[in-house]
Amino acid sequence: MLEWWQMATLAVVGLVGGTFGGFLGVGGTVIFMPLLKMICDANPETVIDAHSAIAVTLVLNVCVGASATIGHARSGRIMRDIIKIIIPASLASSVVGVYLGNFFSGDAQVWLWRMFGITMLYVAALNAYRLFRPLAAVDMAPGNIVGPPPKAWRVALVGLATGLLSGLLGIGGGAIAVPAQQILLRMRLRAAIANSAITVVFSCLLAAVLKHATLAEHGVSIVQPWIYVGLLAPPAVLGALIGSHLTHRVSRTWVRLVFITFMLGTAYEMLMVR
Repeated sequence: MLEWWQMATLAVVGLVGGTFGGFLGVGGTVIFMPLLKMICDANPETVIDAHSAIAVTLVLNVCVGASATIGHARSGRIMRDIIKIIIPASLASSVVGVYLGNFFSGDAQVWLWRMFGITMLYVAALNAYRLFRPLAAVDMAPGNIVGPPPKAWRVALVGLATGLLSGLLGIGGGAIAVPAQQILLRMRLRAAIANSAITVVFSCLLAAVLKHATLAEHGVSIVQPWIYVGLLAPPAVLGALIGSHLTHRVSRTWVRLVFITFMLGTAYEMLMVR
């Protein structure tokens, strides 16, 4: 059973993770996963395995992504011509990701933590890049795409990468789908974030269903992850709303520095898991 302090701490983690995700547009998964592990591992009776942690974060991604999608839909930033390709591609690859991750069973689960650590290094590097090279004016200009419409295969490639990492590691996709759309599709930032949010809802929802359905294969309770979801989801959704509200009102420089430092420290912890 979780101790009272673990429950309280997880609620705080949900709020902080959701706020960072909403503020920086990276998604809260990179915060939820490592801290969920650390908090649970602090008590020998509540040590969490990689598959349960992934199952939890997939549901959290759906909750946070759904709340963000409502706002993006109202703003008219979601591009139907793009998501009608990205979403099916991400759904297909999320299934592959879940079953690929299920091969890492028993002692091999350690590699899931390590792959997550590598992803955290990537997120830290991406935020460092954005810190020292602020968004160009074109990223915030009117319109959604710079130049002609992107090729369908490029759009599908973004969806495939997003879904694969969602199913494999429980990563929401914001840290992957947003920069991928900017680079491969020449899309402006706000449209990329909007398309990513709705894509994450679909890909993580399917991946969550499959992941929870296969937890028994690893000897894991299918009920326990929902306890963590109940503690993390409500404050995470609240945090996402707070973060999105603050994103144009607070300087991001110091927030990014704190976030990068956190990413590097927890990435080290994930890479050193044995």
